[in-house]
Amino acid sequence: MLPYFPPAYPDELLYSLLARFHRHVGETSPKRTLDALFGNRSVRAGVVLQGHLQALSERLPPQRELTPGRLLADFTLYPYLTAFQPADVRLAVRDALFLGHAEWITVRLGLAASRVQGAKALRYCPVCRPEMLAGYGELYWRRDHQLPGVAVCPEHGVRLQDSAVCPGTIGQHSFIAADEDNCPKVSSDAQDEASIPWIVAKRCALLLRSPPPPMSLREWGAHYHHELRQRGFAKGDDRIDQRRLNRDFASWSGEPERPGTESWATAMARKHRKAFHPLQHVLLGLFLDAHAPVAEVPPFGVGPWPCRNPLAEHYGQLVVQLAGTHHEGGKLIGQFSCSCGYVFSLADVPGSKPRILDLGPLFQQRLRQLVAEGAGLRASARALGVDPGTVRRHAERLGLNAPWAPLKPRPRVPRSPRVACVQPPPRSSVPRRDWPVLDGQLCGALRVEAERIKALSPPTRVSAALLQRQFGRRDWLASRLPKLPMTARALAEEAEGVEQFRLRRITWAAKELRRQHLPLKPWRLRRLAGLPEQASPQVEAALKAYEGT
Repeated sequence: MLPYFPPAYPDELLYSLLARFHRHVGETSPKRTLDALFGNRSVRAGVVLQGHLQALSERLPPQRELTPGRLLADFTLYPYLTAFQPADVRLAVRDALFLGHAEWITVRLGLAASRVQGAKALRYCPVCRPEMLAGYGELYWRRDHQLPGVAVCPEHGVRLQDSAVCPGTIGQHSFIAADEDNCPKVSSDAQDEASIPWIVAKRCALLLRSPPPPMSLREWGAHYHHELRQRGFAKGDDRIDQRRLNRDFASWSGEPERPGTESWATAMARKHRKAFHPLQHVLLGLFLDAHAPVAEVPPFGVGPWPCRNPLAEHYGQLVVQLAGTHHEGGKLIGQFSCSCGYVFSLADVPGSKPRILDLGPLFQQRLRQLVAEGAGLRASARALGVDPGTVRRHAERLGLNAPWAPLKPRPRVPRSPRVACVQPPPRSSVPRRDWPVLDGQLCGALRVEAERIKALSPPTRVSAALLQRQFGRRDWLASRLPKLPMTARALAEEAEGVEQFRLRRITWAAKELRRQHLPLKPWRLRRLAGLPEQASPQVEAALKAYEGT
């Protein structure tokens, strides 16, 4: 254990602390210094990151409490370089620095291939220089002066100066301390405090002290996608206007715009398939801060919406709620539901006409009444506010003895025989899907969607067709269920049969009647739940169970 180790100065780099130890003890051999500090003469001196921290910590005076974790977090650039990395990458880098070398880590963090490169020489601030000499009697290397891409001192705003110490040219085992010779006295003017270089330096220095919580690359991509949409960079339903982003970012940053080429800022607006440099995250964050969020109008306007059911007493009143949205055929479809049971959908396209999904129990009741009175087809259609074909279909579906002629069966058009291919079609260049991973994702999303539909009021039947339609992949999913066993099982378990749905509507109807302080009569439950005059024995038993309650 070392009998002496120098005290650390504010925001001092570990490289600087070890270099001052080498100078203070009067050692002339870098190898003997490494032997004293690490017990290993092959350890390499790292400027931004230092390996073998576990061995170093075990040799330092215990009263200093310089654990490997504290050495890594408080004396290296580890918090800054891993600020936007996933948790597993942070842990892997930490463990590697505790036990071994740090050379491969720049590749693991994507720094080796990044366009943001660090300075070749250690840097110092001309204003910090006299303050260090007056306060401590010697100079030292500060962490926030060595941040890649940072041009000014975060504290004083003056341009950082290159020292005479270039670690790449002095040997890989030497720690060189700052002094008045390698950090000569120079004059430098301060930047405007509102200038981008000074703001960037402050934001980067802040990452050293308090990095954000770890998120995956996918989560960072979704974060920037959401923030850009909030600031008016949306294009279509779920895309970013890349041309506008490229143009506005170039104007804000002063970088020349390159039409036809993708900038790193536009790449960050997409899904993150690789790590980006922390400086790029900082710059994009400042760009977002410079653009205030705009009020985003919902795709279908602000509800509630008017009821379209001509049979309801509240027809035309603002009582309809948005029950959910899904994508279908490249369009955003909104499903609207009214308390009277009338459900329709509407596409987020100018001039789109509503599509009726459920006419509700009032339609069935009025249709039964018209058939019982012997009303004609067209008279019934006018009374119900629909076309005659709709009246025919529903009368046939309900099994009513209508006085008009039933629907004629549609003739089937025979399919033309397929022509055999002379040669097999070329294979697609689309990469193969990871079906087990996709199966787990779709299974979980399907069950969540089923619970959301079951929470709607009035109840909507959780059918297999509706579940698939909510994802906009009905035909796609149906043809691939053999490859998605968990999704197929979830679809079979979550889909409701007619009887199961009717029982759930009875429970809902009972709650509604209690809420309205009305007696729970079977006829009231039957009418509110939209049940036929005679249902299955289980449904009829459920209705009778409420009698007298």
